[in-house]
Amino acid sequence: MEIFRLGEVGPPKDDDFHRFKIFVKDEINWKRRHKKKNVEVFTRSTPHTNMKMIKVVAIFPDVSSHVIYDMLHDNDYRSSWDNTMKESTEICRITWNCSIEHFGCRFQYILTFVVRAPFAFANRDFVMLRAWQPYENEYIIFNRSVFHKKVPPRSDYVRALTFITGYVITALNPVSCQIMYLTQNDPRGDIPSWAINLATTKVAPRLVKSLHRAALCYPGWKAQNRPEFKPWRNPEQQDKSVPALCYSDILREPDFSLKKIHEKHVSKEKALKEVGLPLDTRLDEDSS
Repeated sequence: MEIFRLGEVGPPKDDDFHRFKIFVKDEINWKRRHKKKNVEVFTRSTPHTNMKMIKVVAIFPDVSSHVIYDMLHDNDYRSSWDNTMKESTEICRITWNCSIEHFGCRFQYILTFVVRAPFAFANRDFVMLRAWQPYENEYIIFNRSVFHKKVPPRSDYVRALTFITGYVITALNPVSCQIMYLTQNDPRGDIPSWAINLATTKVAPRLVKSLHRAALCYPGWKAQNRPEFKPWRNPEQQDKSVPALCYSDILREPDFSLKKIHEKHVSKEKALKEVGLPLDTRLDEDSS
């Protein structure tokens, strides 16, 4: 399975996870956009889309890799820390560690991938192949867009594309970890460069802080909410009502127009106010 090839569906192999990890850890051609304390944000160009690829690297000195991995999987907890998610549905299962899911979210998620839309952008949704793999001292999660007959575009969302999004979570010691997050999406909108810069330099670091705060609270929450229920680790706990993949449901090409949606009408001032930043905050118009 080629991890960057939209629409391709199949069981993930160790090579897929290894290639994703190598790509995330590569340091060539990245431009640092933010550095503060334990968080760095980078961008780079690729041939897949004119939207920049975004990478966030963070150190959590007081959260274990196991906690972050479990929290990212636990949809019952997600609503308490991620206000970008509107809905998430498992469409079919490919293997114990791979499924196709529908995900509706705020536009902000598209740029920083953590979807209600901020700044008056339309809400987006995705149909994604999602794969995950635990290793001895590391966890890898990645997803990318696919096209499924049973999940056609809806009028309440703009169907967006993710070329690749995922995490590499590495244990530094039993109580700390490094989290590397990578995403490249096509929101199918004529997005102004200031909005991209706002997401990469201001919103992404804030989302990392939210992730950290949520991770600190997760063990206590999980201890009171089905502590043994972790279907992402225990296949026997997975929902048996979710059907297995039927390859005849998979489309090789998008079932929607790839024409961009015009959204340059959105006010920069309203966007800054929404995220709580001063109206004179400088957002470099260069989106590189």
